[in-house]
Amino acid sequence: MRNSFHLALKSIWVNKMRSFLTMLGIIIGVAAVIILVGLVNGQMSYMKDSFAGMGTNRLSVSLTNLSTRSVSDGEMYEFYEENQEYFDGMSPVVNVSGTVKSGSESLDGTSITGVSEDYLTVNSQADPQRDDQQLHVCHEGHRPDGDGQKSL
Repeated sequence: MRNSFHLALKSIWVNKMRSFLTMLGIIIGVAAVIILVGLVNGQMSYMKDSFAGMGTNRLSVSLTNLSTRSVSDGEMYEFYEENQEYFDGMSPVVNVSGTVKSGSESLDGTSITGVSEDYLTVNSQADPQRDDQQLHVCHEGHRPDGDGQKSL
């Protein structure tokens, strides 16, 4: 064993250039593998974040009652409460459109969307640094219009 080790060291010393090139090849190979693994992991993390930002981590359920089956909003809330470990949050969305009238003036094709206070958080639009966030809200014959509110 000792003789074999001595013979290997002698071979390395005699063939300095070949030994240097072999070590250089091994070093470059290991560095390339480390760099590639780092790049792939970084790209996968970026892609996961990109897909999460697009809403692929959200589930949208529309309640449509058919004669063969029906689900009430109460049943949906009950399901949510029973399975909260699988959900980060929930916000119902109600859309209504129609004509809004105030006195003799009216607005045709007005769209009204009702959401819960968790809507911004669920849709990843909330800024964690701010606690004063709110949605634009129409109330008592007023509507958001550019700089402020315009009365009907």
